[in-house]
Amino acid sequence: MADSHRSSADKRQTVGADKTRFTLSSFVAYSTAIIGIVLIAVSVMYIYSRSRSGSDAVKYAYSISDETLGSHLGKGATTPTQKAPSSGEQPIPLQLKSPDVARFASLYPGDFLNPKYWSEPEWAGSDPFGGPSIPDEFIPVLSTDLFRDFDPTVSATRIKIPAINVDSTVTDLEIVDLGNQKSYETPDNTVGHIPETSLPGQQGSGWFFAHLESFAAREGNIFRHLPEITELIKQDPVDVYLETPLAEYIYRVTSTNQIHQSELLLSNSSDAQITLVTCWPPRVYDQRVLVNATLIAYRPL
Repeated sequence: MADSHRSSADKRQTVGADKTRFTLSSFVAYSTAIIGIVLIAVSVMYIYSRSRSGSDAVKYAYSISDETLGSHLGKGATTPTQKAPSSGEQPIPLQLKSPDVARFASLYPGDFLNPKYWSEPEWAGSDPFGGPSIPDEFIPVLSTDLFRDFDPTVSATRIKIPAINVDSTVTDLEIVDLGNQKSYETPDNTVGHIPETSLPGQQGSGWFFAHLESFAAREGNIFRHLPEITELIKQDPVDVYLETPLAEYIYRVTSTNQIHQSELLLSNSSDAQITLVTCWPPRVYDQRVLVNATLIAYRPL
């Protein structure tokens, strides 16, 4: 009788162990299958994204025309086809001019409404026609002017781009020795400035880099909205504020474009400009979106 009870207990333990093994093996099998499906989906998405990479280059290429560049910058700016002003010429203050729609003003006061709101005036925002003006505390300058009240030889410490909600520190990037080659370090939760390029307010081009996204390295995504500037400048000027311990500078975006990473070269300029750079597209990052801006004003701090 005792042997019979022991035999039944052993059978129950064996069945329980089999169920445990079955449950564990099923869990492992299902988990492996799910992981496999996810990896396949990610691989397919990556391959598709890579095959499409660069196909939207035209979408991110836009330049303010030479004919409208002066009014876009808000002052008498020089263009590549114009002669630079003499050293004694004073910067022309910002002039905002509404379109000639006075005869329709009694019916619809559209000359006071930003064009981007014309389709839905009842939902109009507060942006005035002609975009942002130069704040009163800033001194308008030509990008070819040389500063006479102080020498702009200090690195930027902060960058702000209100149009895309950027407010970040700026750090000069260091060169990393990789053994067989050298490269600049990647910006870690900051906007990185190439130290060999121009400083804020200086003649020439200053180059600034930041991540579109950096999930694995966790180095931030400060420039996640930078590609949106291409569409924004078609409606209103977009300003970039660079701050140093001595002064704050306003640069206005004049063009954007997209190139393959192998085509990226640090170019220079005859006037005071900056270039902002981020990787594109998401998940692939073999393209670079470039945003170019020209100095329009500054204020001593």
